Amino acid sequence: MRNEGRHACAALVLAALASGASAVETPGRLRAQGKESVYAYAELAKGREVFDAFRALAPGAELRYRLYPHPPRQGVGLAWRDGGGTKGALRLAGDNSFTMAQLAGLERRNAWLVASLPPAELSWRPVVRSSGLPANVRRLGDLRLECLVGAQSRVSLRDERKVACLPPPNAMCQDDVVACARRASVALGEVMLKGLTRLQGEKNPYEQGRAQYLFIADKPVFSATLQEGGRQFTLPAIWLYGRAEPFTPFFQWPYPREYLYSVPLEVGEWSDDALVVLEPMVAEGGK
Repeated sequence: MRNEGRHACAALVLAALASGASAVETPGRLRAQGKESVYAYAELAKGREVFDAFRALAPGAELRYRLYPHPPRQGVGLAWRDGGGTKGALRLAGDNSFTMAQLAGLERRNAWLVASLPPAELSWRPVVRSSGLPANVRRLGDLRLECLVGAQSRVSLRDERKVACLPPPNAMCQDDVVACARRASVALGEVMLKGLTRLQGEKNPYEQGRAQYLFIADKPVFSATLQEGGRQFTLPAIWLYGRAEPFTPFFQWPYPREYLYSVPLEVGEWSDDALVVLEPMVAEGGK
């Protein structure tokens, strides 16, 4: 499928997500229970539906959900619990991530996932990563899909259904997201992608009132550079650390800010195969 066709499908999903978004707190979180945070399995399952519907954005990737304790540390526990009092433990990988396959059967139990840290100390994020890339390199199509999954599964403290995951459409989709994706055509995508604005130097990515998705790097980020073919562009500092993110005194950062970055997901001049190279503040070996 052509890059434009992939964007046509997923852009309609983003429009549907944004059309009714207004809440500050995400409905995905049920409540904090003492020193625990609780999420509905059904919300994560919605994210999985989006991933399956738009897998063409990242054909070589897998979907995982990852827990980010802040400050960064190990020792996070995750379990599931249903309305009948049945519960079970879930094994996390070394990076505190898990797959939806590990949750098989929970859709019939009206289950909740329970993490061992309160919301103020823990962020949940989808991770969409293609194989074969260095740890500090991300594929733009992976990030676009990761953004869409994050918006639909609504695991963030803030409502992210208005974030700009893709080049903007000229029309709104009023039906459910998966059915909308199945009907979207390549021809429609070509129409919607005409006239996209170009990436500009120090332009504030938030000035249109459209928030950017905050990605979390494995290490504190010094710079982020887009690469595709013979082109490369180092993003201005405004794209790092959530610098332009509008926030109130009550805003809670999802992770230490030196790990946060955004990329121009909505700029069509960079295809899904473009790479985002993250240069860490401290290089390998501490130099």
